[in-house]
Amino acid sequence: MIQRPKRYLGIRREEKRIISPREYGMLFVIFAVVGVLGVRLWYLQVLHGEELATRAELVRTRLLRTPPPRGLIVDRNGQIVATNRAQIVISVIPERLRRHPERIPLVAQRLGIAPDELRQLIENPKINPYIPLVVQKGVGLEQAADLLESQYNLPEVEVSLQPMRRYPYGGLFAHVLGYVGQISQEELQAYATETEEATDWLSLRLYDGTDFVGKSGIERTYERELHGKPGGEQVEVTPVGKRVRTVQEFEPTPGNRVVLSLDVRLQRKAHELLQGHKGALVALDPRTGEVLAMVSQPTFDPNVFVPRIPRTVWRQLANDPRAPLNNRAVQSAYAPGSIVKPIFALEGLKRGLITTHSHTTCTGGYRLGTRTFRCWRRHGRVDFYESIAFSCDVFYYQLAQRLGPDALAEVARAFGLGERTGIDLPHERKGLVPDTRWKRTVLKQPWYGGETLNYGIGQGYLAITPLQAAVMAMGIANRGVMYRPYLVKEVRTPEGRLLHRTQPEVIRRYEAAPEHWEAVIEGMVRVVEAGTASAARVPGIRVAGKTGSAEFRKGGKTHAWFIAFAPAENPRVVVCVMAEEAGGGGAIAAPIAGQWLRYFFELGY
Repeated sequence: MIQRPKRYLGIRREEKRIISPREYGMLFVIFAVVGVLGVRLWYLQVLHGEELATRAELVRTRLLRTPPPRGLIVDRNGQIVATNRAQIVISVIPERLRRHPERIPLVAQRLGIAPDELRQLIENPKINPYIPLVVQKGVGLEQAADLLESQYNLPEVEVSLQPMRRYPYGGLFAHVLGYVGQISQEELQAYATETEEATDWLSLRLYDGTDFVGKSGIERTYERELHGKPGGEQVEVTPVGKRVRTVQEFEPTPGNRVVLSLDVRLQRKAHELLQGHKGALVALDPRTGEVLAMVSQPTFDPNVFVPRIPRTVWRQLANDPRAPLNNRAVQSAYAPGSIVKPIFALEGLKRGLITTHSHTTCTGGYRLGTRTFRCWRRHGRVDFYESIAFSCDVFYYQLAQRLGPDALAEVARAFGLGERTGIDLPHERKGLVPDTRWKRTVLKQPWYGGETLNYGIGQGYLAITPLQAAVMAMGIANRGVMYRPYLVKEVRTPEGRLLHRTQPEVIRRYEAAPEHWEAVIEGMVRVVEAGTASAARVPGIRVAGKTGSAEFRKGGKTHAWFIAFAPAENPRVVVCVMAEEAGGGGAIAAPIAGQWLRYFFELGY
């Protein structure tokens, strides 16, 4: 009997299919590729989508930065002393010349500059090669027209108008205002942190490699106030760089207006009176510390620095033995001579070493050991007031011996000598107030008795600036109160809104009895009324002053000094005049100060 195989109705056995390792590998690769593409797509479209869209836009557009006009600088009465003037400028596109360096000689020839100079400018790593780089300013109309006609053959060159600094009074305010010049790499790095928030797509740096910035004076101290905010425009260009249309535009914002404490009229008068001298005149308002006039002679024209000072002119200024670039009011220190006698007399009164009844007999000199220290004349019997009025050296030789060098240094420092005043100008010099410790430390020598005598008449190592002398005179005028001198009264927006007003700041005080102040001031009044400075008299005004004639070198003329304040009973002005190697203070400096003071009161101050 044949047996049939069994059937399982409705059920079918199938064999399982096994995936090979190769197929697993292929699946892994596929998923990995899809994953990478997905991550990349997210990276491009989501994470950096806006940035890449901007880059794509810049492929067919160019950002043209418009530098801001510098803020105006005006005197206390609103007279403009620093302004701007539109000038034709020539720029090149560094990136195009970098791609075609063979065109550098041709472009340089058309611009009238050396090929190496042009190559150095465009290869500067600090500049943006896609932004026009200014290479010439103040171009004449003829040259500008010639370049515009050749624009097709010179696609690397652009001609435009830009505001440039102008100083209408020339050298009158040169040392106070300073000048502007092309921004250096160090300055660009220092200002790099100063950025503006983006406006839509447009993000402009406050400073660019083509900007001009303050190099000295008020232009430098108040650079951030004067600079303003740049504007710009986004222009659409063809693949070869031809401009098609302006996409959007932002106007630059001018810098703020800086209001000085100076008066053009007083400044001009001081400038005229110092003609022919090397020296300085500084005038302060003793009630606030405002600088009313500050002139240094000889001076220079700051306009020659704009846009770039020619090398020959720079060489002449830098090598001039008269040092016209030096602001003698704050950057030069000299032996003060007898103008320091009033503060030494005050210290002698305060310590009880002398009284207003003290006197001495001047025989024309004072003997110390084997050496005789000369007086400038034979005075005979001299009392306290006459010692100031007629500047008797013998009286102060004896006083200096009693005080000693360290006490002389102490009172000198109490009146601000040997320290910067803190005026809002760069590069102020400290001067020097020596003492016994200083000489041991610096010169490795002991202090000698003869040096103390010279100290007492403002000679020897003691060195001060004319501004420090004016602050010292302010301290006497105010009976011990000294304010920080300042040149900028206010900072305002271009529309006139007040941003900042400088407030008077007391920087030091010197305490003394009222009768001691009155005695010293009376002696200084007698200097003008009957003593060594009769040329400084002002009709109807009591002027207190002190002359000084400081030896500079053997056989040469002395430095001429004069300090004064007026009216003596209620001072409204302090003035210091210093003329290098000009002669006696009474013969040279006092007449200058007298004429200036008479003009000051004629103006109604």
